[in-house]
Amino acid sequence: MKRQLQLGASVALVSLAACSGGSIQSSLQPKVTSSSNPVTGTTLEFAVGTANIAGSVGLNTLVTLRQANGTSILSNAPTITGPAGFTVPAGAPDAYGDAGTAHISAFIPTSIGSPPPQTTFDPDAGDSAQGNYLASSYGFFPGVLANSGSTPDLEPGPMPFYSAVNTVLAGTPLEYIGGPPAFVPPGHTSTQDGTFPSGYPGYTLGFADFQATPVSGAYALNIVIPTGISSSGVESYGSKAATANLTAGTVLPAWGTPPVFTPDGTGGGTIATNFAAGGGVTEEFVELVNVGPASCQLSGSAPYYYTFEVPLGAATVTVPDSIGAAPIGKAQPHTFCTAAENTAAAGAATAQDGWAIYGFAVDYPLLEAGFPASDGVANPTITTSGQDDITTSAAGGGPAATASVLRSTLKRLSQPHH
Repeated sequence: MKRQLQLGASVALVSLAACSGGSIQSSLQPKVTSSSNPVTGTTLEFAVGTANIAGSVGLNTLVTLRQANGTSILSNAPTITGPAGFTVPAGAPDAYGDAGTAHISAFIPTSIGSPPPQTTFDPDAGDSAQGNYLASSYGFFPGVLANSGSTPDLEPGPMPFYSAVNTVLAGTPLEYIGGPPAFVPPGHTSTQDGTFPSGYPGYTLGFADFQATPVSGAYALNIVIPTGISSSGVESYGSKAATANLTAGTVLPAWGTPPVFTPDGTGGGTIATNFAAGGGVTEEFVELVNVGPASCQLSGSAPYYYTFEVPLGAATVTVPDSIGAAPIGKAQPHTFCTAAENTAAAGAATAQDGWAIYGFAVDYPLLEAGFPASDGVANPTITTSGQDDITTSAAGGGPAATASVLRSTLKRLSQPHH
């Protein structure tokens, strides 16, 4: 059986309503607990756009596949097929069998003895201890597991796919995870307050971008979904399908210079966005990641993701002094350790919390379509202009005195989580 997170404001692990796999997999799967059909009971939405990834144009996608209560189904295999002329870059090692083709694919494993081939969405095909990507309630999420005894991954995958062919990123994708102050669970201060599952650092932001040259035309998404297994072990499957059109010449302005964070020594600081917006941008964000040592946080574990919604074109953003992680009922600690706290903890003010920082902006309702804003909604509005375009910056970091902080941060953030 495969399991996935219920990606809503209340995160919970749930069991699959209709399992896949024949008798050879029966020992891996819990009993079926419901007879509901995950195909007829879900709503699929799909949009595509361009992705200006640190100045190099690629493809952006957004999918929602939700049950009536707004949550994800638990097992599926998505495949995106591009129009004539679209090609997955042959030089991308994470494309596997998709390299050089017109599709970005995944498979439903049906036999432990004959695993499917490795593909973009199926990088760990045949490894029952690892997960692969599915179409989730908000984005393509690496939450599928072939072995029901394993713990599902709780983090979105690093983006973009095929980052090795982006000369600026040089094979170092980033994690885009929604945290305070822009993404706060109702009644909480963050998902790091000790009430969410361990390893759940924040909300998925939905988009999945690919460093593949976009081509105008229709992109087809087909999702294979297990619907049941008979008493004799015969499997059944259904599918959901959608198409989305792309105009490849519609590209948001490049976010050429990464944002810069300057700490104020009292827990917060100021972000210089280095982005003028315009050109159709409707929502702008900066991701600021506290990578530790985080000795000042009261719950959770590093990295801590802070996401700031930026007034369009604003030159600076203020980082509050005290929006750190704490158990419910306790005052929030400093966002970053203060100069005094660093000195007390490490004996030197230069041993301060390290950080990574990067920005992204879109022309569609990213915040409103995601969680927690759309919790309980089966079909949120995911596009306003007909396609979903995004622009993303490269990453910066600090403190400046320790260049290795940025390198180690990016290495950690770009590790595959499937």
